[in-house]
Amino acid sequence: MLNFRFSRLILFVLILFSCRQNPQKTQSVPGTETNEQLIERTRTTFKNVINIPYTEVYRRFASGISFNAQGFQLKPSWKITFLSDTSVSVFSPIKLRYYNLPLVLDHDSMFSMAGAWFKARKISKDSLRFQVLSVRNKIINWKNSNVYVTFYAEDYLKKQHVNVEKLRSTTKSDTAYIQKLADASALDSTKIFAAQQPVSLKSNSANVQVTNAKTKAKDLNSYYIPETLFYPEYNVTINKAYADFYHSFAVRVDAKGRLHFVEPMETMVDDPENTIKVIKGIMDGYLAHYLQITPGKTLGIPHDSLILLVVRGNKN
Repeated sequence: MLNFRFSRLILFVLILFSCRQNPQKTQSVPGTETNEQLIERTRTTFKNVINIPYTEVYRRFASGISFNAQGFQLKPSWKITFLSDTSVSVFSPIKLRYYNLPLVLDHDSMFSMAGAWFKARKISKDSLRFQVLSVRNKIINWKNSNVYVTFYAEDYLKKQHVNVEKLRSTTKSDTAYIQKLADASALDSTKIFAAQQPVSLKSNSANVQVTNAKTKAKDLNSYYIPETLFYPEYNVTINKAYADFYHSFAVRVDAKGRLHFVEPMETMVDDPENTIKVIKGIMDGYLAHYLQITPGKTLGIPHDSLILLVVRGNKN
């Protein structure tokens, strides 16, 4: 049985502190080189690309796929312009404006901007390529630093007559990967992944009201995974029910739109088995009959996904 309550899927932990490498990765420098000298000797610089507007065109895992096994999709959307080695201008697709933010350079070509740590892999007037670093307690987790982002200069895109949206779109490899995940999740419930197009519940009765889940946008697009992507919550109110009740529980919605009970999300002090029996009765007696259920989809492929249901019954 999947444990919704204690599962927390966090892909990246990005913090605004100076970072250092894992001791196993650090090579000692002969002599008495200070930390400041180390940073000065090995840090990168953006002096050669200052005031050049760049647009993010790729954001992918090291595998070249833009999805991971949990269904999280990397979506390129940043626009940046380096103003100096201490300041960067970042465009917010939500606010539709640029923000001037601090830029912190560290050793070994690592730097911080907009709440994320990166390692510069390529810096040229035409393009930039960075590795996204997973940092926790000032230690880099190299195993989880498996996301790479690529930016093209806007002048380069114009000269090459390149369509940015086409570059940013998903690939045949992405589709094949999602189909593989969908096939696996149908056979093994532990391999269920989040749907990019979440489950849709629509009422067929005037006595049943449904509020579908919504994913809140961030002010600045980051590399955090919104929890609502993995745990979309739906509220269902049933009027003229057989009794007054209130239950919260996890459900698996399969690729055909059928509901499968997973576990209760409420504290059951007395007679847990009977409570679960009641919840399953509500699912079979009300939800299956009065809801039109569209399964979650990713890249147009329907697949099993998990949701949270909060169901309230009103007798009168």
